[in-house]
Amino acid sequence: MAKSFQEVFDEIKNNISVSKKGKPIKTFSKSDFDTMAKAFLNEIGYKTEVASIKEGKLVKNEVFPVKEFRTMLATILKDFGVDSAERERVLSTYEIKNVNGLYEVCSELIYKYIEAGKKFDFMPKSDFKGSLLLKDVPKATGTFRDIGSDKEISITKEAHKILERKSKCPEHLKKRNK
Repeated sequence: MAKSFQEVFDEIKNNISVSKKGKPIKTFSKSDFDTMAKAFLNEIGYKTEVASIKEGKLVKNEVFPVKEFRTMLATILKDFGVDSAERERVLSTYEIKNVNGLYEVCSELIYKYIEAGKKFDFMPKSDFKGSLLLKDVPKATGTFRDIGSDKEISITKEAHKILERKSKCPEHLKKRNK
């Protein structure tokens, strides 16, 4: 039997390398992403909470992202003529075995969205609120001191894009001190 999403999550989280200074070394692993994605998409009952503020109070709403994803798949099955009972049976029992291309779809979709000038908001949590955006950086030349030779060097950086993040403390976790 396949591992649950929580088991995979815990395995990955507990397998983070630590630097000599004792700080976690955060790296990317497509293999870990794919393993987590496969476990996630097979966790049909997975739910998370999305936080919002209503009339100054924290409100948490349950969201079922895997169920929503499988609803999208149900539409595809319906378009191919699969009847309602069979769609329900397939979507509630089928184990996704392959997530090839999912990383590329997620990465490119988010990149193209923010490249279009929009910001990508993550679903807010009770302890997290964050967004990603792209910033255009113009061509620039700077003068620096080379550490090895102690000579002054000039470096030109062509126009490029950088990722920016916007993240702040959720409103309900702030309080004004007198």
